[in-house]
Amino acid sequence: MKYYHGLKYTKGKDFTSLVRLYMMSIPSSEMVNDFEWNVFIDDWKYFIADIDDLPHICSYFAGEAEYFVTANRRLTEMKIKEHVKFMSSKEFINDVCCIDGIDTVKGI
Repeated sequence: MKYYHGLKYTKGKDFTSLVRLYMMSIPSSEMVNDFEWNVFIDDWKYFIADIDDLPHICSYFAGEAEYFVTANRRLTEMKIKEHVKFMSSKEFINDVCCIDGIDTVKGI
């Protein structure tokens, strides 16, 4: 678990416990430090319209992720869609976890 120990001091034990539980629920997940994703800002900032999405997109590339699970339809329609494999929560549950997902309001 990369950066787990530093989290306890910077974010507190409650946050760290939640991160630990999340990482245990999806074993192949890893945390991406801001020093890692910051290197990708200049490469991808022109592909998205909302600056708040930039850390998430850069983390996708820094972590060499296979999927980007989001309910943000606006993000999935930006220029970045040509470079990122977006999935809805239901698609992720169905295709990656091999569990039958359920239909929800607005796919959330």
